[in-house]
Amino acid sequence: MELKHISELERATQHGSGELFRLGMGLLFMVGVMLFAATRGSGEQVNVMLVVAALVGGYMAMNIGANDVANNVGPAVGSRAISLVGAIALAAVCEMAGALIAGGDVVSDVPDATEDVRVDPEVGPFCGDGAIDADESLVSRLKNERPD
Repeated sequence: MELKHISELERATQHGSGELFRLGMGLLFMVGVMLFAATRGSGEQVNVMLVVAALVGGYMAMNIGANDVANNVGPAVGSRAISLVGAIALAAVCEMAGALIAGGDVVSDVPDATEDVRVDPEVGPFCGDGAIDADESLVSRLKNERPD
């Protein structure tokens, strides 16, 4: 193999290593969310549903955050108002500040918007009166709170 071919091979693998780094960081975040949720269980028993819900929530948080950053970084960099590195740094600071400053208010509003729904033990949590009652209460709340 000639040196020319080796340098081309090195260049091709450098792109793949960046992709693996991003994937690894995402997986590391998800493992961290899973471990955090697993340590929040009551007593020595780990609540599997809590861990699964935390994983889904962590995945959604990554996607929502990425969408927010893309919506703000794209126009700023496209209009050449700021460099890509500056836009990403600014977005990271603003996303973190927004989560720390307003995150508590959002989390405190969630229990007020939810309703205690009883589940029929014979049909499970996804069928029956509990799901129908939850759907009806959500629809009625949306009808009452929508602007005319």
